[in-house]
Amino acid sequence: MLRRLQRIGTDPDGWRSPFTAPVPVHLRAETMILQAERLRGFLPMLCVLIAANALAMALAVLGDLPWWQQATPPALIIGTCLATLFAARGTDPIASEDQAARLLHGTLPVAAILGTIAGIWCVNAFTETEKYYCMVAPVFIGIAALVSSTCLISAPRAAIAAMATTVTPIVIKMMLYDNLGVRAMAVMMVLVAMMQASVVLAKFRETVRMLGYQHELDRIAVTDPMTGLQNRLAFDRTLETCLEAAEPVVLVLADLDGFKQINDRYGHLAGDEILRHVARRMQTVAPSALSVARLGGDEFALLFAASPSGQIPGTCDLEALRSVITQPVQFNGHMLSVGCSFGLAASQAEGGTPDSLVHLADSRLYRDKSRRKAA
Repeated sequence: MLRRLQRIGTDPDGWRSPFTAPVPVHLRAETMILQAERLRGFLPMLCVLIAANALAMALAVLGDLPWWQQATPPALIIGTCLATLFAARGTDPIASEDQAARLLHGTLPVAAILGTIAGIWCVNAFTETEKYYCMVAPVFIGIAALVSSTCLISAPRAAIAAMATTVTPIVIKMMLYDNLGVRAMAVMMVLVAMMQASVVLAKFRETVRMLGYQHELDRIAVTDPMTGLQNRLAFDRTLETCLEAAEPVVLVLADLDGFKQINDRYGHLAGDEILRHVARRMQTVAPSALSVARLGGDEFALLFAASPSGQIPGTCDLEALRSVITQPVQFNGHMLSVGCSFGLAASQAEGGTPDSLVHLADSRLYRDKSRRKAA
C-alpha cells in the first residue's frame, strides 16, 4: 500500500497534476472533465454529510471544551460546506480541461485544511471529554473520513488528503493512550484508511481503463482497419455536418483502375499492399483534406473545404494526386501499379443533399473511367 501511495504523482506533470497514475495524452482532457463532473455531482451530498457530522460531533462533546474550542471548528467546517454549496449552485456543465483542472486542483487544499481542522478538533475532544465516552469523537471523525474519501473518489488526491489529515492526529493520540483497546482501534483506523485509499486509487485506474476502451471502440467504429483511413460511416458524418452548417466543400471520389486484375493475378495480399500505399499517399498529398476515407473495395473519397465562391482549393490537385497514386508498389519482387479515376462535385455550385452530391461525383467518376479506357 505504501508503494502505491508513493506512486502518486508519477504523471509527467508531477504533483501539479490531479492524476494519481499515468494517463495517456489523448485521454487527459476527457479524464479530467469526467473526474470534475463526477466530483461536482457528489459535492451537495458531501457538503451536507460533512456539515451534519460536524454539527453532531459538536453536540456530542458539548460542555466539555471551552466555548471557542467547541464553536470554532464546526463553524469553519459548516461555513466552508455552505460556501461550497453556494458557489456550485446553477453552474454550467464542465466543458474544458482548464475548468476541470481548476475544480480538481482547488479541491485538494480545501480537503486537506478541513481534514486538519477536524483531526485537531478530535484530538482535543478526545483528550478533554469525560472518560466514559471519550471515543465519541474518534467515531465521528472516522465517519467523516470515510464519507469524504467516498464522495471525493473522483478526486483521488483530495480524497486521500482529507482522509490522511483527518485520521493522522487522532491515530497518533490514540496510540499514545495507555489502553490496549484504544490502541487497537487506532490500528483499525489506519488499516481502514489504507484500504479506502487503495479503493480510491483502484477506482481511478479503472476509470482511465474504461475511457481507453471506449476511445478505442470509438476509433474502430470510424476507422477502416485495412488502411487506417476514415471509413464510410465517418466520411458520411463529416460530409453531412459540413452541409448542415452550409460550409462549402469539394467532394472527390477516387476509384483504382486495374486493381481487380492485380488481385486476381497476385492475390489479395498484393491488393491489400496497394490499398495501404494508396491511403498513405493520399494523406501525404492532401494534408488539408477534411476527410480522407476508404468507402469500400478500391473506392476512396476526399473532402476539401472550398472557398465561399465554390472554387476548388489549390490543395485539391487531381493530376498531382493521380501521379502519386499510380506510382509502382513493390510486392514480392514485382512492381505493381494501378491507375486512378476521379469524380468531383462542389456543394456551393451544385448544392443538394449528401446523397445527391455523392451521386453526382460518382457519375463523373465513371465518365472519367470510361474516357481513360477509351484513350
